Amino acid sequence: MTRKKTFAPLRRLVGDHKGAAAIEFAILALPLFIMLFGIIEVSLMFFVNSALDASVHKISRMIRTGEAASSKITLAGFKAKICDDMLLTFDCSSGLVVKVNVLSDMSAAASTDPIDNSGNLTVTETYDIGKGSDYILVQVFLPWTAVVNFFSLSSAQLSDGRYLLGSAALFRNEPF
Repeated sequence: MTRKKTFAPLRRLVGDHKGAAAIEFAILALPLFIMLFGIIEVSLMFFVNSALDASVHKISRMIRTGEAASSKITLAGFKAKICDDMLLTFDCSSGLVVKVNVLSDMSAAASTDPIDNSGNLTVTETYDIGKGSDYILVQVFLPWTAVVNFFSLSSAQLSDGRYLLGSAALFRNEPF
């Protein structure tokens, strides 16, 4: 047997390119889908957080102008108005946490750290809309369940695996 005949099956195997595209796709499919699902998840979180922020600023104007006081809007009514104003609520009404506080002046504004070291949401809901010319800080937090729970986007999660979206508005009430 000659040397050519001994390596002939190996040469045919190396020279055969049938199915190469399928193998290349199989190698690249996992990173492709991870990136695709990651883009979808981050885009959806950004969209919902933008909607939450716009809704908080729009509905907070009711406090600023005195409409909330004259209409006697309660905390539940304020939360419902925020959720109704958002395009995609995704369980907004049951998970939304609102903190509305009167400040002595603008320098007293401090953000709340809503998550403790154990990953629990520690915000106590308050709803003090003050009176005319008061400084008001409205902070809203919305626990967010990942739509594409394929992988973890970050380590900043609540203890139950959800993420926390938030928005704040700081303003001075108009005299009313």
